[in-house]
Formats: sequence, C-alpha cells, structure tokens
Amino acid sequence: MLGARRRRRDGEMTRFSRQGMVFLLTLLGAAMPACRKAGAPAAAAALISAAPDAREPAPLPAARAEGSGYPFTPAEKAAVDEFLRRHPDLRVATDEDRRESRDGGAEVRRLYGVYHPFFVRGDVNDDGVLDFVAAFVRRDSSRDSPWFSVVVFTGRGGLRPPSFAEGAFLERDVSLARGDLSIDRDAVLITPDLADEAVRRYRWDPLRRSYVFVRDDADEDDTPIPSRT
Repeated sequence: MLGARRRRRDGEMTRFSRQGMVFLLTLLGAAMPACRKAGAPAAAAALISAAPDAREPAPLPAARAEGSGYPFTPAEKAAVDEFLRRHPDLRVATDEDRRESRDGGAEVRRLYGVYHPFFVRGDVNDDGVLDFVAAFVRRDSSRDSPWFSVVVFTGRGGLRPPSFAEGAFLERDVSLARGDLSIDRDAVLITPDLADEAVRRYRWDPLRRSYVFVRDDADEDDTPIPSRT
C-alpha cells in the first residue's frame, strides 16, 4: 500500500515538473523576440550617436602660398605657409581680389609698373632687415564682398638662411578690395579705397614691442596710439 502511494506521488511530481518546465520554456520563448525587438532600436541609436554628424562640414585643408602669383622668396613662402597652417580659414589675397577703384587705378599702375596691391616689402621696424606685409582673405567670404586681414612678417636678422617671425595681424576682417597696402619709410599704410584720401598708418613701437596705429595728426609729435585690432 505504501509503495503504491509513493509511486503515485512520484508520478504526480514528475508530471508537475514537466508541466512547469514547459510553462517556463513558453515564457522564455515569448520574451526573447520582445527583447530582440527592444534591443534593435537601442543598438541602432548607439550606432547613430557614434557616427559623425553628416551636417557638420569637414575642416578645410590649409591654403598654400603656391599659386598666389607673388614672387615669394623661399623664406617668405615658408613664413606664409606656416601662417596659413595656423589659420586655415584664410588664404592669400591675390591680384584677382582687387576691384577697380573709381579712378580706375591707372595712376597707381603707371607709378609702380609691377604692382601687387596686397603684397609689399620694406623695412617696417627700422632694424635694417627686410620685412614684408601681405593681405589675406577669409575663405568663407563671398567673391563679391571679400573680407581681408592685413599681416606683417618681420625679418629675422643674422640668420642663414633668412627667416621671418610669426605673422602679426594689423587688422582683421576689413574691406580692402578697392584699396592696397604700401610702406612709407617705417610705416605700413592701409588704404581701403584708392579713390579716397583716408589712409590708416601703423608703426613699430619698440617700447610696446608691437605695431601701433598712428593718427595722421600725431605724426608731428610722433606719439603712437595702440591699435584696437
């Protein structure tokens, strides 16, 4: 009698265990597709967030002095290329960026013969070493309205081969398409429009160790005023 009851109880426990296992497998089978469905968007979102923003433009490679049309010496070219590497948003201003002023610019061409409005050499800090001044154009500005920056490159004396110091900004984002750059003794002259008489002068101040803006009426007392650019 006891043996029969034990066998019947063991059989019922075996059936219960099998039914429980089937129920558990059924639940797991139903849950796995839901997990896969829920995991797919999360994985896709992770890939999207990791991918670079397609709307963000790639950085522009640095422009080069080559092809500007200027008779750069090797040292000048190296100085300009290094400057452009540090300022990839700029390029060298060329003769093609010039717009004829209202007087046609004939007098300037007749005076200079070979005339580059945005590139000039001279000893601007009065140390006996040749320097040069060049204009650059923002690469994101339009062809019709280019924005210029004026930069002076100071020659380093006593070095062989010759070299230039890091370019120093005189002005940034100015209108110069109808004007030019020139050097008058130890002053850099920026003329926004050759048809006008307005000229901005910059001189080297040895006390401040920088180029400073000089008013026309300050030439007599030779008192420089610091540039605000």
